Amino acid sequence: MTPPFHLLLSFYSNLSPHPTTSTIRLQDSLRGNLSLGLDFPFALALAIGRHLWLRNTSTYFSLNIHVPSVSVTETLLEGIEVDEKKQYTCGEIVRAAGGNGWAGQADALGLWALASDVRTGLLRGEDVVRFQRGTLLEEIERRRKDRRQVLPLWRGGPISVAGHSWFVMKLFDVEVYRNDDKRD
Repeated sequence: MTPPFHLLLSFYSNLSPHPTTSTIRLQDSLRGNLSLGLDFPFALALAIGRHLWLRNTSTYFSLNIHVPSVSVTETLLEGIEVDEKKQYTCGEIVRAAGGNGWAGQADALGLWALASDVRTGLLRGEDVVRFQRGTLLEEIERRRKDRRQVLPLWRGGPISVAGHSWFVMKLFDVEVYRNDDKRD
């Protein structure tokens, strides 16, 4: 069985136009972050950080990540008890992650910022469970194709929705924040 953290990483490798889906290139990480609705500078910074932290290929200057070789196998929210039917505020999910240290709390904050409803600010318990299993990112990508769930700027979303949508489609072939199922 594929470890949960590797499933989360495979979201990025599956976006690669190259036939191998076990290696994540920096471009794949950037495209993945953009498809999750993040603004370009924020998406680029996260992609670079991910590759500096997890790079594991033999070439010194390579930032590629070979997913099966990543030593991390569990998410930082592993072991947190959540009710799938409940919705959580930012404070509640960060407190629940307290047993996993500051890194677990930071991961909980990141999950809340990315996955919580943009209108209510509540994170569904089922989304936390999906994250723990490594299957949440595809669902978030689906949500971000619609303009009703645009991430606010302070949570990493775009400054200009229409401009961002056009930019990432033209340069990266990533479709986010469609307007009534039409391209901008």
